[in-house]
Amino acid sequence: MKIKIGILIILFATLFYTNSSAQECDEVLFMKKGALLTYTDYNKKGKELSSTVHETISVTQENDLYTAIIKATRKDQKNKETFTTDFKTRCEGGLFSVDMIRFFNYDKLSEQQQEGLKLKIDGDVLEFPVNSKIGDQLDDGHITLKLNNQGFTLITMTFDIKNRKIVGEESITTPAGTFDCQKVTFDFESKFGIIKVKGSGVEWYHNNVVVIKSESYNKKGKLTGYHQLTKIQ
Repeated sequence: MKIKIGILIILFATLFYTNSSAQECDEVLFMKKGALLTYTDYNKKGKELSSTVHETISVTQENDLYTAIIKATRKDQKNKETFTTDFKTRCEGGLFSVDMIRFFNYDKLSEQQQEGLKLKIDGDVLEFPVNSKIGDQLDDGHITLKLNNQGFTLITMTFDIKNRKIVGEESITTPAGTFDCQKVTFDFESKFGIIKVKGSGVEWYHNNVVVIKSESYNKKGKLTGYHQLTKIQ
């Protein structure tokens, strides 16, 4: 089985944190049924590689807890669907969290799906505290995926996010518009069998709610690729 190390899609096209109070959770864009956000992925030279559409399928409320199911649909350069998955986002008391599956490499997952392997997933959620500000250190996250065939584990993949920190504020322009953002940096480490990849990333969030742009760097600090918000519906 061939495992390719491509652009690491860390992001979080819908990673959130917000200063909202509990009763405002349902006012956040991603917590509204039918919301669509499109992210486009590029290589280090700016060549378009693929895109992912995030659609909010459902939103439920139980007391102050809001839970949204979001469907992520991956498409290649020819607009052909290559992978789909659902993940949860939650908001309670203004605190947002997202399943760690959202941070894994969709290209790699689509590769395994095409080979007919089954995935067993065990991971954390990442949380984004109320009143986050420049200088704050955010929690780490971890996810493990096991590729199974007829009950046997063929390979184990892990992905860790560490040292997340809010480092500043910047204005970012993408095809979706110009946004005032908070800038977050982090380190990551992924393992695919015996292959280990280390690197770092930078994310920009508008109004503490939505990722506008995400960049990935290798362990030498060189840009390997990026993705950005290109459409909001």
